[in-house]
Amino acid sequence: MIELTYINLNDFLSRSINVGREGEVLDQSFSPGNLVKIYHGENKKGINVAGMFLPQVLEEYKKINRMRALIRKLFLNRRIYRRSTFKGRVVKLYEMKRNYKRIKNEKIVFYMEDVSKVIGSKHFSFKVDKLPYKKNGKDVYRTGSDAASFFAEKQIQRNIKRTYSVKQADRDIIVPQLISILSDKVPKLVMKADIEAFYESIDRDLLVKKLNEKPVLSLSTRKLITKMFRKYEALSGEERGIPRGIGISAYLAELYLKTFDEEIKRIDNLIYYARYVDDIVIVVSIKSGEGEEAIKKKVGSLLDKEKLSLNQIKTEVFSCLNGNETFSFEYLGYKFNKAEAGLKVLISDKKIEKYKSRISSSIDKFKKNSIKQPKKAKKELFLRLSFLTTNTSLSNNKGNAVVGVYNTNKWITETGPLVHLDNILKGRIASLKDEKIKQKASKFSFRKGFSERRYTRFTSKDLETIVKAWKQ
Repeated sequence: MIELTYINLNDFLSRSINVGREGEVLDQSFSPGNLVKIYHGENKKGINVAGMFLPQVLEEYKKINRMRALIRKLFLNRRIYRRSTFKGRVVKLYEMKRNYKRIKNEKIVFYMEDVSKVIGSKHFSFKVDKLPYKKNGKDVYRTGSDAASFFAEKQIQRNIKRTYSVKQADRDIIVPQLISILSDKVPKLVMKADIEAFYESIDRDLLVKKLNEKPVLSLSTRKLITKMFRKYEALSGEERGIPRGIGISAYLAELYLKTFDEEIKRIDNLIYYARYVDDIVIVVSIKSGEGEEAIKKKVGSLLDKEKLSLNQIKTEVFSCLNGNETFSFEYLGYKFNKAEAGLKVLISDKKIEKYKSRISSSIDKFKKNSIKQPKKAKKELFLRLSFLTTNTSLSNNKGNAVVGVYNTNKWITETGPLVHLDNILKGRIASLKDEKIKQKASKFSFRKGFSERRYTRFTSKDLETIVKAWKQ
């Protein structure tokens, strides 16, 4: 059985901290204060944490929103009030809003104190369950739906990320960089690679070794990771691998490949390197005596050090000697088509199929539900079609990421696939019987949503409703 090497308990007697980069002291504890930070952080990402675990604070949110609405209304109609009356009402409303916020925050802190005690108990370990379906032929896992499992997992992710300075690559940085590299005339070799069964092939002994290197994780964090490994081994029956689908695994995977990334970057003729989880792109200059097989062998040998291997079926190397070569590959949801005329960037075939599947699921779900609940079914259909063909923020505050038909496909140079999706959508809409619904549904357009950057606001409840049909 794999065990993490625990450091002296006395070092963690009062609180679980360690020194990170540049002497920064990192609080790794599962304290109420840290859990409150996680609560607010997830809330900002658009996750309805209160709806999941804290129904007792939902009423306070309603009261706060009511005060905000009254304040807005008051300012809009300020001309009808005397200055003293207006000022008095503003002060009163802001005072009430602050009071509701205080009550809300007190309830959150009180709740997190209980959750912290549960996580800190000797026998706690967050649940790990195997889902009844596979993703791309691979088993998928999840942590438990209870609050302690949720917040423990988030704090462990935070601890790994900050302690080892690991993070997942940004698609919107990689893609434009890759477009620029592929568009120039510099002679080069382009390697698109994939790691064979990445999550399932990770050597846990080697991962533990990396975890035990300085700087170290807190004792409590390391214990919970150990327990997760045990549960995964019991569920999978495998001595290798980490559970696919769990957030902690994503950070552990990044840590596992940190040395590999560093070694790749040391290749002397390297032009460009990017890795998104297990999808890799490497661009090297043409070196005397080295060809396509040489770069594959070099990358393969570096992976071998990590006890991993290339997926030979999904690994390709393209020669670009004069810039006029023709080749095509898919990466991060895009299809890169290189020809004499230049580089074209399209939506990947895989993503197109995903859109088609969601169109079909939306229409099929409507047909099924409209028999007993026609109004609800109609509302849900329009919500799903709107989500597919427009853009929306998944966050509760300004400046956070926006997703949608434009924002997830912003680097394409060809809109033909969007027209194709519109035709697919029109075909499915034509199968509906209600003419009014058909007329309204026909206004949704992938191409227009992209080109006009159409934006729609959805509540957390709306988003839950939207994805329900697709998960099924």
